[in-house]
Amino acid sequence: MFIFTTRTMYPSAKALAESLENKLNVAVYVTTNPDTILRGPMIRWGSGELLTNTPTNISSGNSYEFIAHSSNKLLFSDIMERLNIPCINICTGIPEWFPVVIRRTLTGYGGAGTSLCRNIDEWAEFGDYYWSYWRDLRPELGVHIFNGKIIRLFKKVSDQFMDPEEFPIRNASRGYHFSLVDVNNYPKLIPFVENFYDKFPIMFGRMDIGWDYNDKLYRVIEFNTAPCLTNNPDTLEAYTNSFMEVL
Repeated sequence: MFIFTTRTMYPSAKALAESLENKLNVAVYVTTNPDTILRGPMIRWGSGELLTNTPTNISSGNSYEFIAHSSNKLLFSDIMERLNIPCINICTGIPEWFPVVIRRTLTGYGGAGTSLCRNIDEWAEFGDYYWSYWRDLRPELGVHIFNGKIIRLFKKVSDQFMDPEEFPIRNASRGYHFSLVDVNNYPKLIPFVENFYDKFPIMFGRMDIGWDYNDKLYRVIEFNTAPCLTNNPDTLEAYTNSFMEVL
């Protein structure tokens, strides 16, 4: 059995492999090199590389198409819009209103490359980048899903002594972190996830979403096909148990 991943995602893939080995009592190999993958069950952990030399491989995870679609924020935004799933739309050109969130990269994670542009006077500095309209998202959630079911749910919260922000961009570099919450406290979340999965049936990962306080609906922010498993043993256990049901 193999887990096919990238160098960046390798630590979490390794943690998953060790957990599956302990549960299944079988060898689970982790690799970033497609030439080392033999026939047998394979989990793609964040790698959207096409395997042309192993056409008979049995995949137990996300396809390379789904990973490629999710890893590029512009492409993912376009797909969500076509599927009529509310999302954070990635745009170009001059905004009709401000503030907007500048996005210097479309493939980063953890808020990398994002900054706030408050008005047209600041726009000259950012005009060559992609951007999205700032939305008043309260709360922002990290929803771990597996085959359309929520297996773990986290809420983004600020560090204890942070000053209130007028236009918050919630990521780790700005002092925010995920805190475990009860899915039963978010009754509109389950039907939203089910509708998302019906239209975009990706097998597993963490969907970052936010409740649009003004429009009164959930919006998808992005989808992570290789969430971190090294900092929360209970999340690792949830993914391990979910994979055991399909392997």
